[in-house]
Amino acid sequence: MTKRRWILRGTVFLFFFLLVLNLYVFFSREWESSFSPTSYATLYYPLDVPTIREWKLVERNRIQLNLACTNDISDWRVLTDGGKEQTAMGMKPSFRIDTTFSELHTYTLVPVSRESVQSIEISVRFYSKEFYASQGMKHADVYVVRSNVPCGEFEQYSVSDWVDDYRYVGEASLAQTSRILRDEVGISDSDATFTRMEKLVPYLRKTLRGAGGVPKDDERWMNPFRLYNEMAAGTGKGWCTQHAQVYVFWANRAGIPTRFVFGARTQDNSIVYTGHSWAESYIREQHRWAFVDLTQGELYITDKKGQVLNTAELFQLNQHNAFDSTNVRLYADWIWKNHPGIPATDTLVSVPFALCNALVRDEFTPHSILKYRRPPNVEDVREDYTGFFSDRTFLFGNLERYLFKPQLAYSLYPTEGSHTYFVRRFLFFSLLVSLVFWIAMLVISMLSKSKLPGQP
Repeated sequence: MTKRRWILRGTVFLFFFLLVLNLYVFFSREWESSFSPTSYATLYYPLDVPTIREWKLVERNRIQLNLACTNDISDWRVLTDGGKEQTAMGMKPSFRIDTTFSELHTYTLVPVSRESVQSIEISVRFYSKEFYASQGMKHADVYVVRSNVPCGEFEQYSVSDWVDDYRYVGEASLAQTSRILRDEVGISDSDATFTRMEKLVPYLRKTLRGAGGVPKDDERWMNPFRLYNEMAAGTGKGWCTQHAQVYVFWANRAGIPTRFVFGARTQDNSIVYTGHSWAESYIREQHRWAFVDLTQGELYITDKKGQVLNTAELFQLNQHNAFDSTNVRLYADWIWKNHPGIPATDTLVSVPFALCNALVRDEFTPHSILKYRRPPNVEDVREDYTGFFSDRTFLFGNLERYLFKPQLAYSLYPTEGSHTYFVRRFLFFSLLVSLVFWIAMLVISMLSKSKLPGQP
């Protein structure tokens, strides 16, 4: 047997060995291994808000910012302590600062002709090298800086990166959704985000009354509009996961940027420490993500300043039972009937969150791993793989997550996502390389056989 034939057979063996190994890793994976740890900054500082990548001193009394944002800003108005206006240009604006010893000054950068972009507020307190020298220390100038926008180099996403376009739902279904939102829910283009939420959540709660229950297997892969219709018609049931998927769909179609979030931790895919699903809606007016739970009728939760609270903040508050001064905007329907402190039913109320936070208290434990799903908004495959043959988006969405698009995780515990995805990608690309090498060896073998005897 020739050397080339041995190499060809070895390549075939390697390909099938890697194929079996890839399938083994796929089917034997643990649920928690599919989530990649990330930071609070990546989850909650979107690129829609200007981010200061770095600071630079142009002169002793002039500072320059290196900004990142989804919108490029060409012109800025710079106000010193509310007055003394300057101008700055582009995404690397520079402006003069007051270097009077130890005095605190605030500089507000207002984008010109970009009302939707958040203004940047910076405070600077200056300590000179001459001051340190007078105290017997050799030290450079020090600028103590504070800012109301994120600062630093870290992975960021724009709000739109989290929003599913739902093309797989179909044009007719999306048109029907738009009609319902306009004619039945009553949402108009001029509505603020809170107004849209206060129209949408009661509508969904009324429509899905009685739809709670164990979902059928095929409800774990079907698109959210079909899922909603089955739950509304009484032919389908849904856990918190299905309710969250339905809310995410309708909220995004209603012009409320919304993402799917769930908290869980399991062992061997069967021992469940925690498990609940909800959503986060982006409140443009506050430039913040807000926790939303359709199963509880909770639209948003605020702190004593009226700022909406996100999932990670509620998670941290729960570790210390520190819900004082937090309030919830609640649609008080049948599940809150006769609940102490909830004043009415079938109406929107604002009440202290401590009156109705039992589910958060139970689920946001130190064991929780908070997971943030990037589009498409289809459930992740578990033991049932029939959805692979029934829905193309379910198939490709899950395969993409398995290899290239890990769902991000925030937790007190470490997760294995970084190592897991390295192994998956290494095995997958090794399989592709072995396939290419196999094909190349076949082509070489066929060409060598096609040569005539004695032909060089």
